[in-house]
Amino acid sequence: MNTSVNQPTSALKMHVRNTGKITLPFADLMFLQATGNYSWLHWKDGQRMLLPRTLKYYEPQLPIELFVRAHRSCIINIHYIERMVPTYPDRGGFIHLRSGDVLPVSRRRWVAIRKIYQSLPSITDRYTLTGKA
Repeated sequence: MNTSVNQPTSALKMHVRNTGKITLPFADLMFLQATGNYSWLHWKDGQRMLLPRTLKYYEPQLPIELFVRAHRSCIINIHYIERMVPTYPDRGGFIHLRSGDVLPVSRRRWVAIRKIYQSLPSITDRYTLTGKA
């Protein structure tokens, strides 16, 4: 996912038209969702920001230990995953976040994301994982 030589910092730095430059911690970013050539950034406090950049722009800036590309339309912070639900064997599924949001997972990324999710003991102890083990 993150193939850039430069390692990302602990915060996302961006320029917002009315506010100027702002820095927001990655830990507060729940997920990014694509809408054409724009991206919605969803924060844990419920705020959303629509920015004129694609997910491809943000992906190299995100720390690979926190974020995973689940689908061509979304990148998810793994620490906000509540559970994973398969749609059909070997056909991908959906990720349910603690916020109540439900996001798609492509069939090609399902197994890798499930392994990452299962490797997080603090989360898997509190929440159930549905699907094939």
